Amino acid sequence: MLCAFWALPTLNGVAAEYIPVDGFAASVNNRVITVGEVMSALQPIERQLRTVYSGRALMSRLEDAYHSVLDSMIENALILEEFERKDGRIPSQLVDEHIQGIIAENFQGDRGAFMRQLAEEGISMEEWRRDVRDRLAVMFLRREQVLPNVVVSPRQVRDEYERRLEEFTEPGGVRVRMIALPREATTEIPQPEVLAERLRAEAADGTDFSELARTYSQDARAERGGDWGWIDPGILRSELADVVTALASGAVSDVVDTGDQLYIVKVEDRRAPSVTPFSEVRDQLTEEVRRIEEDRIYRAWINRLKERHHVYRHELSRSEMRF
Repeated sequence: MLCAFWALPTLNGVAAEYIPVDGFAASVNNRVITVGEVMSALQPIERQLRTVYSGRALMSRLEDAYHSVLDSMIENALILEEFERKDGRIPSQLVDEHIQGIIAENFQGDRGAFMRQLAEEGISMEEWRRDVRDRLAVMFLRREQVLPNVVVSPRQVRDEYERRLEEFTEPGGVRVRMIALPREATTEIPQPEVLAERLRAEAADGTDFSELARTYSQDARAERGGDWGWIDPGILRSELADVVTALASGAVSDVVDTGDQLYIVKVEDRRAPSVTPFSEVRDQLTEEVRRIEEDRIYRAWINRLKERHHVYRHELSRSEMRF
C-alpha cells in the first residue's frame, strides 16, 4: 500500500468493517480527524497485533494502539496548524521531487504502476500531493523547532554511563563441569561411592573429565560433558557452592556428598568481574542521550502548541471502536 511508504499515519483507505469515515475522533482548531482516518492508519499495527495476541489481550493492545495513533495524528495536526500560522510554504517542486523519489524507489520508476495503485486505493493525485505536502510540512517544522535545540554535553553522557554502570558490567563467574551420581545404589550403579572415588581419581590423573561425565553422569548435563557453563556459584546448593568457590582453576574436587547425590566437580576457568570502558560505549550513549533530549524538547514543544491551539478529543468506548 502507498501508506507503507511513509512513517506517519495516512488518511486514506478504510476497511469495510471499520467505523464510517464521518465518525468524529478529534479536532485541532477547525481541522477534523475522523475515526475512519485513525482506523486506516491503525491497520498495519492491527495486522501485526493479530498475529501475536487474541481475546482480551488483543483488544487491550488495539485500544492502546488506537490512542497512540490518534495522539500522533493530533500532534501532526498541531504542527500543520502552526505551519499555516507561520505562513509556511512547501514548494511544488519539492513535492514533485518526493513523489518522483517514491515512484523510483517503490515502483521502479513506473509512473503508470504508481497511478494504478492510487486508483486501487481510491486516492486522487491531488489528494496524494496534498498528503505529501502536509507530511513534508510536519517534517520540516519539527526539524526547525527541535533539532537546533538539542544539545548533549559530555557530562550528560558520562552521567548516563554512571547511572547504567550495572548494564555495562560483566559479572565474574566460574566455568564448571560436574559428574552426578545417585547416592543410593541402583541396578546400573550398585556401588555409587566406589564408582565416585574411582572417577575422581581418574579425573585427577588427567582423564578427560567431559568424557567421564558423558559416560557416567546421571543428570541432564551428561550429554554436554557435565558442562554447566559460566555460572555464579551462588546459584548452587551450599555444599557445591563452597567447593566451587574454593577450587583453583583446573582442579578436581573430592567427592561431594549432598545427601541425595554424589558429585565430582571440576573448575575449568574463572573470570573476574569486568566493566566495559566508557570509551567503548561513549558514541552509543551519546546517540541515546541525544534521542532522549530530542524527545523531551519535542514533547515540550507539542505541549506549547496545545496551549496555543484548540484541541478537542472525543473518547470512544470499545464498542464504538469496533475492532
